[in-house]
Amino acid sequence: MTDTLTTDPTATTRPDQLHVCADTTPGVHLTDSDEIFWWLPVIGPTATVLAQTLARYTPTGGTTWNTTELAQRIGLSGNRSKLWASLNRLDQFGVAQFHATDVLTIRLALPALSARHLDRLPADMATAYRTDYHHSSD
Repeated sequence: MTDTLTTDPTATTRPDQLHVCADTTPGVHLTDSDEIFWWLPVIGPTATVLAQTLARYTPTGGTTWNTTELAQRIGLSGNRSKLWASLNRLDQFGVAQFHATDVLTIRLALPALSARHLDRLPADMATAYRTDYHHSSD
């Protein structure tokens, strides 16, 4: 069974299986650790849990996920539309990258937050981040 995102008339049919490979590009924050907390205000709670899950359970050689089961695993009750929206959000922010409709890489380590990303954080959190990571306010 496949579904189509009805909010976008140009959306493609979404597959039942998603092939995910690990992206080992170096970064400051480990995706499968508590360090992803810094990215939470940037990508949102569902995308954060999804990124952490994919990074933790995807071996370097990759794996195939059933999309309904993946949606269930992260608390979406099998809602594939919300899963695909979260996957698209990860792609939008460079946490993951689609290579085809059913092929994705997930970063195992995320880069430091940019100034644009820091603007999404509450002021006290942005200050703590700049202090902890010696990040300028560029």
